[in-house]
Amino acid sequence: MAQNNDRQLSNEQAMTAAKKLMELDEQFDNGAPESLKKAKFDEFVDELNPELSKEDRKKAYDVVNWYIKASKGQKADIHLSEEQQQQVEQMLEEAQQKKEAGLQAVSGQMQALKKMSYAGFKAYVTQNGDILLPEADIQKAYNQLHQNDGKQVKVTPANKAKIDNPVTAIDIIEHPEKHTYSEFKSAMKFLDPNMSEEDIKNMWNNK
Repeated sequence: MAQNNDRQLSNEQAMTAAKKLMELDEQFDNGAPESLKKAKFDEFVDELNPELSKEDRKKAYDVVNWYIKASKGQKADIHLSEEQQQQVEQMLEEAQQKKEAGLQAVSGQMQALKKMSYAGFKAYVTQNGDILLPEADIQKAYNQLHQNDGKQVKVTPANKAKIDNPVTAIDIIEHPEKHTYSEFKSAMKFLDPNMSEEDIKNMWNNK
């Protein structure tokens, strides 16, 4: 199955393509009907080259069918030319290479996250404050990342303060690090019901 364009797959697409191909391979072990194997193959093709014609898909399926059966020591009723055999072997090799590249990229990203300080990790997962997450959730995620290296941080208990007077509201606004965004927002709204969400968010991000 030759590529008809120079479209580059993202790591996510490469991983998905490899997964679909492995699922196809499993169908031969499970004795699945031909229709299911063809459906799995179409999913695989859609990740690599969705523009491939129906006729070319059939030819490519025959090649892959032959290759998987041959790799399992099973007899294949389809006779392929040497060129077709080379094409499918190249296609499967490229899929494996893309899968490995995707795994390496994920591993590299995890290593980069592990090198971050808590402040850097928080800025990363919240996109510098654009995504509002409870502090405790960020701390738990950071601790999960460092569960084996002793770099965990203390998880801040949720402080569900009852905001029913100005003193409590002002205390929350002056000490936002001890509270959730929801509590901070409620405190701001208690003092100024007309304050916009955007203004509150900006104050929270600049605390």
